[in-house]
Parts: sequence; structure tokens; C-alpha cells
Amino acid sequence: MNSLIRFIVKYHFALLFLVLESFSLWILANHTYYQHSKFENATRTIEGYFSNRIDRGRQYLKLRATNEQLAKENLDLRNQLSKLSINLERLQLAQNDTLSDSHYLYIPARVVNNSVNKQNNFLTINVGKLHGVEQEMGVVTNNGIVGIVAGVSEHYSTVISLLNVELKVSAKLKRSHYFGSLFWNGRDYREVLLTEIPQHVALNVGDTIITSGFSAIFPPNINLATIKSFDTKAGNFYTIRASLLCDFKQLNHVWVVKNLHEKESEMLDKKEE
Repeated sequence: MNSLIRFIVKYHFALLFLVLESFSLWILANHTYYQHSKFENATRTIEGYFSNRIDRGRQYLKLRATNEQLAKENLDLRNQLSKLSINLERLQLAQNDTLSDSHYLYIPARVVNNSVNKQNNFLTINVGKLHGVEQEMGVVTNNGIVGIVAGVSEHYSTVISLLNVELKVSAKLKRSHYFGSLFWNGRDYREVLLTEIPQHVALNVGDTIITSGFSAIFPPNINLATIKSFDTKAGNFYTIRASLLCDFKQLNHVWVVKNLHEKESEMLDKKEE
């Protein structure tokens, strides 16, 4: 204790300078929107750089598990490609049409920073403006959606996680196609809630919930979760608890979704308004 007091007395001018300098930087960063935006971009870049360094160390330690995961994903993709080839041949025999006009483009990325234990969780991924990433693009995995791009720097992007109480996505029941809002209630990172489903709809535990495709952010029919339980406390609608298919504590490789028809869709929406 005496050593600490002597240290403070000896270097009190330097410590006071650091405190005042930090306070000045904070005031400068929050004085105007422009300054705040510049400071935020610089902070995002620095955070992304150090998070990437730390993540490289974690990746090396998890290299074996990562290789096993990639091998399994490659096997799944090969099986899907085989099925798609068969279906494409059948489609070409039935009509003179092709699948050349793809609706979505996928940009591969790796998660370098992630949180699941807050009310408003975010992720950092190692792709940014130079890779074609823009704000409000969707982020997905093989097991569901991850979130929506909130901020972009040259090499990194910040993603608002599905495990964020401020985020809601449109989802529907795979079996009946009734749609509602899916969101996280800030409790268990493995569970989400689905609301706005009418009581007359037949539900079963284990039913699959998928993306509705009603927004320009996420493709339709992506598996999200399975029904764990449901009740009718909310009047004429169910409150459905569902288990996420995506384990947010094991996120590694993800894809950023670019909707190639987004501008066309926005133009039509504006005309309807």
C-alpha cells in the first residue's frame, strides 16, 4: 500500500495528464456527429486489427476441429451439388430455362470477435468495403442467420447479432407457412421467441422455423430454429419458444449475403408507397 502511495505521489503529474488527455479525447469524439463517426471508424479498425490477431491464435489452437468442420461442410456441399445437378437436368428437360440469374451473392468471412452474454451483442468479421460489404447486408451460416451488418470499415465489419434485443427478423413456420416476428429476449443464447402466429394454426414441438423471404436482407427458407414449447398467454396469438440451430458460441466461418436485386425491389416498394 505504501509503495502504491509513493508511486502516485512521484508520478501524479503524469497520471493527471493521462486522465485529462483521455477526457479531452472523449469530449472531442462525442462533440459532433462527424467527429464521432470518424472516431468510431478508427476505433472499429483498431479493434478489428487486434481482434484478428487474437483470433489467429485461437484459430491455431482450434485447427483440428476447424478442419473437421470444413470437411463435413464440404461433404454436405458435395451432396447438395449432386442433388442440384439432378434437379437442373430435370428442369432443363421440362423447359428452356436456366438458373443463370442468381438472386444472391455470398461473400465468405470469418468471425474475429463475438459476444453472447450481453443484451445487445455484436460480432466483428474480417471483411469490409474492399470485399464488397455494405451496411444492412445479412450474415448467415449453414445453420441459420447470424445478424445484419451495422458498420463497415475498409477491412472489417461490425454485425448486429441475432442475440440482440433490438433486432427482429421475419420468420415463418416451414410446415404451414404462417409468418411472424422472431427475436431474442435477452436470456438464453440458445433460444429465441416467435410471435404473431394465430392460435388456430396447428403447432407441434420440433416444427422447423425458417426465414420468410419478406425482406431484401435474407434469402427465404433458411432454417433458423425448432419449436421447443408454446403457449397462448398473448391473447389471440401464440408465444413460441424455439431452439436455435446455430450455436453462437461456436461461430467461425460465415457468409455475408448480397442481394443482387435489392435496388430493383426498393424501387418497386417506393412506387407502391
